[in-house]
Amino acid sequence: MTERIWEDLLTERDEQVISKAGYDKEGASSWESRGLGENPAVLVIDMQRLIVGEDEPILDAIEEYRTAMGEVAWDAIDAIDPFLDFARGHDIPVMYTRVVPSSYDDPSHPDLDIVDPVAPEDGETVVDKSYASAFYGTDLLSRLVRNGHDSVIIVGNSTSGCVRATAIDAKQNGFDVLIPQECIFDRIEASHKIGLLDLWMKYAEVLETEEVEEYVEALGGE
Repeated sequence: MTERIWEDLLTERDEQVISKAGYDKEGASSWESRGLGENPAVLVIDMQRLIVGEDEPILDAIEEYRTAMGEVAWDAIDAIDPFLDFARGHDIPVMYTRVVPSSYDDPSHPDLDIVDPVAPEDGETVVDKSYASAFYGTDLLSRLVRNGHDSVIIVGNSTSGCVRATAIDAKQNGFDVLIPQECIFDRIEASHKIGLLDLWMKYAEVLETEEVEEYVEALGGE
């Protein structure tokens, strides 16, 4: 059973609302928010040098890049790296996004590179974006539809920002959304937990990475 990392933030009334309204069993009442799909693609969100930074405490990492998360990101990489290998080994396509801030004139600047442990392999798609959602102003939707995907597995960052925006747009475009919780991260712990809670209640299935792997194996892609 999934360990819900946000539960320590909930009041007794919060827990009662979630249970009585059925969010714990059904998710959102207006649409099917907990589907898993049969042909997923993995989306790796913004695992870039200026966001990841060095493997050091976050307060040290932000001295080089104000957006860097340091060991917060590297702890997640310890889960993301083997999960990507697992997905590839089960023929699940892996796609990437890079955010290109308006302050960078050169989209090939090394700061924008995806860090080596989770870098794309030859032939894997990298979608550049300017805003939080991987769908806004990009051809991601066309790529997913063209390849027959009905769902996305999202890893990367940040939980409350680009992951959340991408998950919501994916759901609104008709895709099921699955989030392996050890594979996403945020610079603020409260934002991370609340972001996961919000996604779980309304837009996505949030599971431990091991459970996501069990789902992939059950698809018969070995």
